Amino acid sequence: TLCVFFPRQIQNTHTGLDLSVPEYQEIHGKMMSGHVEYHIVVVTRLAAFKSAKHKPEDVVQFMVSKKYSEIEELYQRLAARYPRASLPLLPRKVLFVGESDISERRAMFNDIMKFISRDEDLATSPELLEFLGTKSSSAIDFKGKNMPDDKEKEGEENEALDFFKEEKTSDLISQLLSVENVKKGEKKEEEDEEEEEILDPLGIIRY
Repeated sequence: TLCVFFPRQIQNTHTGLDLSVPEYQEIHGKMMSGHVEYHIVVVTRLAAFKSAKHKPEDVVQFMVSKKYSEIEELYQRLAARYPRASLPLLPRKVLFVGESDISERRAMFNDIMKFISRDEDLATSPELLEFLGTKSSSAIDFKGKNMPDDKEKEGEENEALDFFKEEKTSDLISQLLSVENVKKGEKKEEEDEEEEEILDPLGIIRY
């Protein structure tokens, strides 16, 4: 049998999604401003998070960084849509947070994310998929994303470029053809106007 290395095994086999919040990062801005980002690690085999090159049994792993307000918004949306879910408590909102508050928030967010990933409805909800940025540039790929070879990654990028070209080329050609006759008619007029602008000694533009 062929053994394939995965960064981790899926714990929630019934949902195909594991979520955890192992750490946070303080982002410092100007003039004593700043915010905290909580790192949410996603381990999943759900098709929504994978490219066409992945097999159904492949496990992918990545991380997204979210602020308190973003997690709070997801929490409220899920609570409204799934009132029977009995989500764990959301950390209280305070004006000033210290190191102990942030650490406590991370632990509570970790409990919330683990709860969400264990619930089949919540784990596949459009609210969560949007929050985690399915196939979006906001997701930071881990090295253990089942694709360690740079050539494979490069091939995937080229494939994406080819797809873009195939999709867009026909549209662009048709658009260009549709306006080609109009442009031909306008080109001579534009050239005449440019000549007038250059040759007119008084600098008066005549139309």
